[in-house]
Amino acid sequence: MNWPVKAACFSVIALAVTLASCEAPKEIGLPPEVIAEVQFTDTLTVRTSTVLMDSVRTSNTQQLLVGRYRDPIFGRVSGQPFFEMGRILNLNADGSTNTYVVDSLNLDVAYSYLYGDTLQPFEIGLHRLTDTLRTGKTYYNNSSIPYEASPLATVKFNPAPSTNNTFQFKLSKTLGQQILDLSGKTEVSTALKFAQMLKGFTLVPSAGNGMMMGFSPGTSGISLNLYYHITNDTIAYIFQVPILKRFNQMQADRQGTALSSIQPLKPLSAAQTGGLNYVQDALGVVTKVEFPYLSKLFGDGRVAINRAELNIVPNQPQHVGGLFGLPSALTMAETDETNRLLRSKGDTELLLPVDGATFQSYVLPQIVPYTSKFRNYNFVLTTYLQAVSIGFKKSTGLLLLPASQGPTLQTYVTNNQALTSFYPFLGNKVDRLTINPTKENVKLRIFYTLIK
Repeated sequence: MNWPVKAACFSVIALAVTLASCEAPKEIGLPPEVIAEVQFTDTLTVRTSTVLMDSVRTSNTQQLLVGRYRDPIFGRVSGQPFFEMGRILNLNADGSTNTYVVDSLNLDVAYSYLYGDTLQPFEIGLHRLTDTLRTGKTYYNNSSIPYEASPLATVKFNPAPSTNNTFQFKLSKTLGQQILDLSGKTEVSTALKFAQMLKGFTLVPSAGNGMMMGFSPGTSGISLNLYYHITNDTIAYIFQVPILKRFNQMQADRQGTALSSIQPLKPLSAAQTGGLNYVQDALGVVTKVEFPYLSKLFGDGRVAINRAELNIVPNQPQHVGGLFGLPSALTMAETDETNRLLRSKGDTELLLPVDGATFQSYVLPQIVPYTSKFRNYNFVLTTYLQAVSIGFKKSTGLLLLPASQGPTLQTYVTNNQALTSFYPFLGNKVDRLTINPTKENVKLRIFYTLIK
């Protein structure tokens, strides 16, 4: 049995009942004079609604998104990344006096995420920013930076992830030579200064695209590659410039959809949205989950929760005609009365922790993968609801969010064992989910001990 707070919080009720403990009270470790019994309920009301977050933080996102597509449920969606690239440039740092000649300058991209109709040609333009990203500033899915109207280069291709997941923007040798000529100068003496000199880029999708593409900000996903040689020599060299600061701008036109009337932070019941609740990653559409009648179960505090599970069955299949897949995993975050995400002192989202962890620690969030066998997501809420029952937590609801898997980017470790890693925030994908909130599809199961 897992308790959410220190033992001192349970000086009045000291129970040690597990889910399987169904014998008479004298057999479950309680004092003889205490009368208790284990009970079960799966009929408590779970109230759900759809909430549009006022904004989604996309600063330093772990996946850059670019593209446009039309979703039959969520409307027209577009994504546009903004990013800066920088690296110290001093090719003669060893004391040599070489001069250099540019061979080519390319922006190479390797995509790892596709969402939508991959059979259509995909076209995007590379534009140069006219301003820089600010150090220390937080950027959101509705942020933007001005950029040049004319693209530096454009590409059009048919995505083929099974054979080749790369494409390339070929930039002018003139820009490449301008960069080379700055080698060793103050303007490029730090990566930040290099980025401020170059100003950065944005990728603008064509209006005719039918999909969204994602790629890592690391050099394995995108890099500015300057190929050059020393004057009067034939040996080729490469100077790779990685991404520094970045964010995704995400937009949606929901006209004509069940979500056409949704406004930021204003919950809509399923009755107002075509009978469904909705979740959509980088656009900030989430489902709010509330347990309005828990207080009746808790009564005068004579209840200890042994096991609580929230089972969520999605309305849509894993794919719709091969498109629009479900999120690989979900998590939950605490919210306040205004439906904004609660944050810790470190300014990170207060995600529901793995069951059994204390609520003073959010190092290990509860990540629930979609289970194909049972076609559901299943959360364990024992610790959370016990904390609510004793007044340690004030329950204003939980927000159901997608979680993106990222095994090479962040690792959570417990008992010296590395766990599967997940991005700790929204904004990495456009995966979506719909829920028909019937009692069969959204069900709270609670085993609890009642002290009489």
